[in-house]
Amino acid sequence: MSFTKPIVRVTWHDAQDNNSTWANEKDVEEWGSTSCVIVSVGFLVSKTERYVTLAADWDDEDKNYGRITKIPAQMVQELQELREIGHQSLDAAGKK
Repeated sequence: MSFTKPIVRVTWHDAQDNNSTWANEKDVEEWGSTSCVIVSVGFLVSKTERYVTLAADWDDEDKNYGRITKIPAQMVQELQELREIGHQSLDAAGKK
């Protein structure tokens, strides 16, 4: 089995919740002026006009992705390819 996907670093703006039930107007204005910039690294599963989809894990035996993140494309500030990884299955001893 051969698995090849680029590993990417995505810098993006996340939506936020103020973690509070009630806040006065001054606190809301201060909180609203900040941003929540996230950096995610993973296998680039897909990139479309609407979404960038990353996976942190790959299960070589079952051919499944794990810990998948789907980021709206409009929230992406930067997408940088770190490297493309080519992987061949290894046995239990770590040999190809």
